[in-house]
Amino acid sequence: MERSFVAAVARMPEVAALVMTDPIGALLWSRGELDGEASGAVHAVALRSLAHCGETLGLGTLHRVTVTGAHYGCVIAIDDREVLAIYVDPGQPLGAIEHQLDQALGR
Repeated sequence: MERSFVAAVARMPEVAALVMTDPIGALLWSRGELDGEASGAVHAVALRSLAHCGETLGLGTLHRVTVTGAHYGCVIAIDDREVLAIYVDPGQPLGAIEHQLDQALGR
């Protein structure tokens, strides 16, 4: 993912935290109050499991996952080199971030 895109997303007011790792979960960059190393490892494991489920179900290659909870909404995207998780304050729409990710990744 282009660093300029990641930096621009990190500056968006609705973004509470951002974590970027390699596909196995090693932390590359983070911003915000989350533990980037722990979160990054969880992202990588969860995405591997979800990707396997999707392939088994015939959905094809996993592009992104959106998860919402009481404290944050989170969009996690994967490409060949990196996993990017964007945490958004609750109540903020995630659609715009999903759209920007898809455009940045050429999807």
